[in-house]
Amino acid sequence: MTFGGERKPRGNRTASRRRVGRRRLGFLLILLIFVLILLALGALFLRVSFGGTVSGTQTVEDSIDSGQEPRIRLINGRGEVSIEGVDGLRSVEYEATKYALGPDVEAARRNASEIPIDISREESEFVIETGKRRDTGADYSLKVPKDSSLEVEVGSGDVRVTGVEGDVTVQSNSGDVIVSDSGGSVTVEAAAGDVSLSGLRTDTGQVDLAVGAGDLTLEDLVLGNIEARVESGDVTLSGRFSGGGRISVETGDVTSRLPQDDARELTLEARVGEVVREEPEEE
Repeated sequence: MTFGGERKPRGNRTASRRRVGRRRLGFLLILLIFVLILLALGALFLRVSFGGTVSGTQTVEDSIDSGQEPRIRLINGRGEVSIEGVDGLRSVEYEATKYALGPDVEAARRNASEIPIDISREESEFVIETGKRRDTGADYSLKVPKDSSLEVEVGSGDVRVTGVEGDVTVQSNSGDVIVSDSGGSVTVEAAAGDVSLSGLRTDTGQVDLAVGAGDLTLEDLVLGNIEARVESGDVTLSGRFSGGGRISVETGDVTSRLPQDDARELTLEARVGEVVREEPEEE
Protein backbone atom coordinates (compact mmCIF):
# COMPACT_ATOMS: atom_id res chain seq x y z
CA MET A 1 0.00 0.00 0.00
CA THR A 2 1.34 3.46 -0.99
CA PHE A 3 0.42 6.96 0.15
CA GLY A 4 0.34 10.17 -1.92
CA GLY A 5 -0.29 8.39 -5.22
CA GLU A 6 1.90 6.25 -7.40
CA ARG A 7 5.60 7.05 -7.61
CA LYS A 8 7.22 7.11 -11.03
CA PRO A 9 10.32 5.05 -11.41
CA ARG A 10 13.60 6.99 -10.94
CA GLY A 11 14.82 5.98 -14.41
CA ASN A 12 11.86 7.63 -16.16
CA ARG A 13 12.48 10.95 -14.38
CA THR A 14 16.17 10.93 -15.38
CA ALA A 15 15.35 10.22 -19.02
CA SER A 16 12.81 13.03 -19.04
CA ARG A 17 15.35 15.50 -17.72
CA ARG A 18 17.82 14.44 -20.38
CA ARG A 19 15.25 14.99 -23.13
CA VAL A 20 14.51 18.50 -21.79
CA GLY A 21 18.24 19.30 -21.61
CA ARG A 22 18.77 18.14 -25.19
CA ARG A 23 15.85 20.29 -26.39
CA ARG A 24 17.29 23.35 -24.63
CA LEU A 25 20.74 22.71 -26.05
CA GLY A 26 19.29 22.31 -29.52
CA PHE A 27 17.38 25.57 -29.17
CA LEU A 28 20.51 27.44 -28.06
CA LEU A 29 22.51 26.03 -30.99
CA ILE A 30 19.82 27.11 -33.44
CA LEU A 31 19.75 30.59 -31.87
CA LEU A 32 23.55 30.87 -32.08
CA ILE A 33 23.56 29.84 -35.74
CA PHE A 34 20.83 32.39 -36.47
CA VAL A 35 22.85 35.18 -34.82
CA LEU A 36 26.00 34.21 -36.75
CA ILE A 37 24.04 34.28 -40.01
CA LEU A 38 22.72 37.77 -39.21
CA LEU A 39 26.23 39.01 -38.43
CA ALA A 40 27.57 37.58 -41.67
CA LEU A 41 24.76 39.15 -43.67
CA GLY A 42 25.38 42.50 -41.95
CA ALA A 43 29.09 42.38 -42.77
CA LEU A 44 28.28 41.49 -46.38
CA PHE A 45 25.83 44.39 -46.60
CA LEU A 46 28.41 46.87 -45.29
CA ARG A 47 31.04 45.50 -47.64
CA VAL A 48 28.76 45.88 -50.65
CA SER A 49 27.40 49.27 -49.56
CA PHE A 50 30.69 50.97 -48.76
CA GLY A 51 32.97 49.21 -51.20
CA GLY A 52 35.52 48.18 -48.60
CA THR A 53 36.41 48.21 -44.95
CA VAL A 54 40.11 49.19 -45.01
CA SER A 55 41.49 52.68 -45.52
CA GLY A 56 44.56 53.36 -47.65
CA THR A 57 46.48 56.56 -48.41
CA GLN A 58 48.96 57.93 -50.89
CA THR A 59 50.89 61.19 -50.54
CA VAL A 60 52.06 63.22 -53.53
CA GLU A 61 53.94 66.51 -53.53
CA ASP A 62 55.26 68.96 -56.09
CA SER A 63 56.53 72.52 -56.54
CA ILE A 64 55.45 74.77 -59.40
CA ASP A 65 57.13 78.05 -60.33
CA SER A 66 54.54 80.79 -59.94
CA GLY A 67 56.14 84.21 -59.49
CA GLN A 68 55.39 86.51 -56.58
CA GLU A 69 51.65 87.17 -57.07
CA PRO A 70 49.88 84.05 -58.36
CA ARG A 71 46.11 83.59 -58.30
CA ILE A 72 45.33 80.13 -56.98
CA ARG A 73 42.04 78.24 -57.06
CA LEU A 74 41.77 74.99 -55.10
CA ILE A 75 38.70 72.75 -55.52
CA ASN A 76 38.38 69.77 -53.18
CA GLY A 77 35.41 67.53 -52.49
CA ARG A 78 36.34 66.05 -49.11
CA GLY A 79 39.36 66.70 -46.92
CA GLU A 80 41.21 69.33 -44.92
CA VAL A 81 42.98 72.28 -46.54
CA SER A 82 45.85 74.26 -45.00
CA ILE A 83 47.46 77.16 -46.89
CA GLU A 84 50.36 79.29 -45.64
CA GLY A 85 51.74 82.41 -47.26
CA VAL A 86 55.56 82.50 -47.16
CA ASP A 87 57.60 85.65 -47.62
CA GLY A 88 60.09 85.44 -50.50
CA LEU A 89 58.63 82.26 -52.00
CA ARG A 90 58.19 82.24 -55.79
CA SER A 91 56.50 78.88 -56.22
CA VAL A 92 53.39 76.95 -55.21
CA GLU A 93 54.43 73.98 -53.09
CA TYR A 94 51.75 71.45 -52.34
CA GLU A 95 51.42 68.14 -50.54
CA ALA A 96 48.26 66.10 -51.04
CA THR A 97 47.40 63.03 -49.01
CA LYS A 98 44.78 61.07 -50.92
CA TYR A 99 42.71 58.42 -49.15
CA ALA A 100 40.22 55.74 -50.20
CA LEU A 101 38.62 52.50 -49.04
CA GLY A 102 39.11 48.97 -50.29
CA PRO A 103 38.59 45.31 -49.34
CA ASP A 104 42.24 45.09 -48.21
CA VAL A 105 45.19 47.40 -47.62
CA GLU A 106 46.74 47.00 -51.07
CA ALA A 107 43.42 47.59 -52.83
CA ALA A 108 42.74 50.67 -50.67
CA ARG A 109 46.16 52.12 -51.51
CA ARG A 110 45.62 51.38 -55.17
CA ASN A 111 42.26 53.15 -55.07
CA ALA A 112 43.89 56.14 -53.37
CA SER A 113 46.63 56.29 -56.00
CA GLU A 114 44.00 56.43 -58.75
CA ILE A 115 42.37 59.60 -57.40
CA PRO A 116 43.25 62.23 -60.01
CA ILE A 117 44.66 65.64 -59.11
CA ASP A 118 44.24 67.98 -62.07
CA ILE A 119 46.47 71.03 -62.27
CA SER A 120 45.99 73.65 -64.95
CA ARG A 121 47.74 76.97 -65.47
CA GLU A 122 47.17 80.06 -67.53
CA GLU A 123 49.92 82.63 -67.00
CA SER A 124 49.80 83.43 -63.25
CA GLU A 125 46.47 81.65 -62.61
CA PHE A 126 46.52 78.13 -61.18
CA VAL A 127 43.66 75.67 -60.72
CA ILE A 128 44.17 72.58 -58.54
CA GLU A 129 41.24 70.17 -58.51
CA THR A 130 40.73 66.78 -56.91
CA GLY A 131 38.66 64.20 -58.74
CA LYS A 132 35.50 63.30 -56.86
CA ARG A 133 34.85 59.61 -56.27
CA ARG A 134 32.77 57.70 -53.79
CA ASP A 135 34.43 57.15 -50.39
CA THR A 136 37.55 59.11 -51.37
CA GLY A 137 39.14 62.42 -50.39
CA ALA A 138 42.36 64.36 -50.10
CA ASP A 139 44.03 66.54 -47.46
CA TYR A 140 46.02 69.47 -48.84
CA SER A 141 48.92 71.41 -47.37
CA LEU A 142 50.13 74.33 -49.49
CA LYS A 143 52.88 76.91 -49.16
CA VAL A 144 52.37 79.84 -51.49
CA PRO A 145 53.97 83.26 -52.10
CA LYS A 146 52.87 85.77 -49.49
CA ASP A 147 51.21 88.04 -52.09
CA SER A 148 49.05 85.26 -53.53
CA SER A 149 45.30 85.57 -54.02
CA LEU A 150 43.25 82.51 -53.09
CA GLU A 151 39.92 80.95 -53.93
CA VAL A 152 39.14 77.72 -52.05
CA GLU A 153 36.07 75.52 -52.59
CA VAL A 154 35.51 72.47 -50.37
CA GLY A 155 32.61 70.10 -49.93
CA SER A 156 33.52 68.79 -46.48
CA GLY A 157 36.56 69.57 -44.37
CA ASP A 158 38.26 72.30 -42.37
CA VAL A 159 40.03 75.16 -44.15
CA ARG A 160 42.89 77.19 -42.66
CA VAL A 161 44.54 80.13 -44.43
CA THR A 162 47.32 82.16 -42.80
CA GLY A 163 49.84 84.79 -43.85
CA VAL A 164 48.37 85.60 -47.28
CA GLU A 165 48.43 89.27 -48.35
CA GLY A 166 46.12 88.96 -51.37
CA ASP A 167 42.35 88.51 -51.43
CA VAL A 168 40.99 85.31 -49.89
CA THR A 169 37.70 83.62 -50.82
CA VAL A 170 36.48 80.42 -49.15
CA GLN A 171 33.33 78.43 -49.93
CA SER A 172 32.57 75.49 -47.65
CA ASN A 173 29.56 73.20 -47.29
CA SER A 174 30.74 71.61 -44.05
CA GLY A 175 33.72 72.36 -41.84
CA ASP A 176 35.43 75.13 -39.89
CA VAL A 177 37.07 78.07 -41.68
CA ILE A 178 40.00 79.97 -40.16
CA VAL A 179 41.63 82.99 -41.85
CA SER A 180 44.45 84.72 -39.97
CA ASP A 181 47.14 87.34 -40.62
CA SER A 182 45.68 88.39 -43.94
CA GLY A 183 46.34 91.63 -45.81
CA GLY A 184 43.53 91.63 -48.39
CA SER A 185 39.78 91.40 -48.66
CA VAL A 186 38.15 88.27 -47.25
CA THR A 187 34.98 86.51 -48.41
CA VAL A 188 33.67 83.41 -46.64
CA GLU A 189 30.53 81.36 -47.31
CA ALA A 190 30.20 78.55 -44.76
CA ALA A 191 27.00 76.52 -44.69
CA ALA A 192 27.85 74.51 -41.55
CA GLY A 193 30.86 75.16 -39.36
CA ASP A 194 32.56 77.77 -37.21
CA VAL A 195 34.31 80.74 -38.83
CA SER A 196 37.25 82.62 -37.31
CA LEU A 197 38.91 85.74 -38.69
CA SER A 198 41.89 87.37 -36.94
CA GLY A 199 44.82 89.65 -37.61
CA LEU A 200 43.40 91.38 -40.71
CA ARG A 201 45.54 94.34 -41.80
CA THR A 202 44.03 96.44 -44.59
CA ASP A 203 42.57 99.94 -44.33
CA THR A 204 40.58 99.54 -47.55
CA GLY A 205 39.81 95.81 -47.54
CA GLN A 206 36.27 94.47 -47.55
CA VAL A 207 35.07 91.54 -45.44
CA ASP A 208 31.94 89.63 -46.46
CA LEU A 209 30.96 86.68 -44.26
CA ALA A 210 27.92 84.41 -44.58
CA VAL A 211 27.62 81.69 -41.92
CA GLY A 212 24.75 79.18 -41.95
CA ALA A 213 25.04 77.15 -38.73
CA GLY A 214 28.10 77.95 -36.66
CA ASP A 215 29.81 80.48 -34.43
CA LEU A 216 31.71 83.51 -35.71
CA THR A 217 34.84 84.81 -33.96
CA LEU A 218 36.44 88.14 -34.96
CA GLU A 219 39.66 89.42 -33.38
CA ASP A 220 42.04 92.29 -34.16
CA LEU A 221 40.64 93.56 -37.46
CA VAL A 222 41.79 96.61 -39.41
CA LEU A 223 39.60 96.97 -42.48
CA GLY A 224 37.47 99.27 -44.57
CA ASN A 225 34.06 97.65 -44.19
CA ILE A 226 32.55 94.42 -42.90
CA GLU A 227 29.24 92.72 -43.68
CA ALA A 228 28.66 89.55 -41.67
CA ARG A 229 25.48 87.46 -41.52
CA VAL A 230 24.93 84.45 -39.26
CA GLU A 231 21.80 82.30 -39.49
CA SER A 232 22.28 80.30 -36.29
CA GLY A 233 25.20 80.79 -33.95
CA ASP A 234 26.97 83.21 -31.63
CA VAL A 235 29.31 86.05 -32.56
CA THR A 236 32.27 87.19 -30.47
CA LEU A 237 34.37 90.32 -31.16
CA SER A 238 37.59 91.07 -29.28
CA GLY A 239 40.94 92.83 -29.53
CA ARG A 240 41.07 96.01 -31.63
CA PHE A 241 38.81 97.01 -34.48
CA SER A 242 39.10 99.69 -37.13
CA GLY A 243 36.46 100.22 -39.80
CA GLY A 244 32.70 100.12 -40.11
CA GLY A 245 29.90 97.89 -41.24
CA ARG A 246 27.19 95.58 -39.95
CA ILE A 247 27.12 92.23 -38.15
CA SER A 248 23.72 90.56 -37.88
CA VAL A 249 22.56 87.30 -36.32
CA GLU A 250 19.24 85.61 -36.99
CA THR A 251 19.34 83.28 -33.97
CA GLY A 252 22.12 83.72 -31.43
CA ASP A 253 23.96 86.23 -29.28
CA VAL A 254 26.49 88.91 -30.17
CA THR A 255 29.19 89.64 -27.58
CA SER A 256 31.46 92.63 -28.17
CA ARG A 257 34.61 93.12 -26.10
CA LEU A 258 35.83 95.98 -28.27
CA PRO A 259 36.84 99.40 -26.97
CA GLN A 260 33.90 101.77 -27.28
CA ASP A 261 35.68 104.10 -29.68
CA ASP A 262 36.62 101.21 -31.99
CA ALA A 263 33.01 100.07 -32.45
CA ARG A 264 31.54 103.51 -33.08
CA GLU A 265 30.87 102.83 -36.79
CA LEU A 266 29.92 99.19 -36.35
CA THR A 267 26.28 98.06 -36.16
CA LEU A 268 25.52 94.88 -34.17
CA GLU A 269 22.15 93.15 -34.47
CA ALA A 270 20.54 89.98 -33.07
CA ARG A 271 17.00 89.16 -34.14
CA VAL A 272 16.47 86.25 -31.72
CA GLY A 273 19.12 86.73 -29.05
CA GLU A 274 21.03 89.47 -27.26
CA VAL A 275 23.70 92.02 -28.06
CA VAL A 276 26.06 92.23 -25.08
CA ARG A 277 28.82 94.81 -24.76
CA GLU A 278 31.54 93.96 -22.26
CA GLU A 279 34.69 95.72 -21.17
CA PRO A 280 37.77 94.68 -23.17
CA GLU A 281 40.00 92.16 -21.44
CA GLU A 282 43.11 93.69 -19.94
CA GLU A 283 46.36 92.62 -21.54
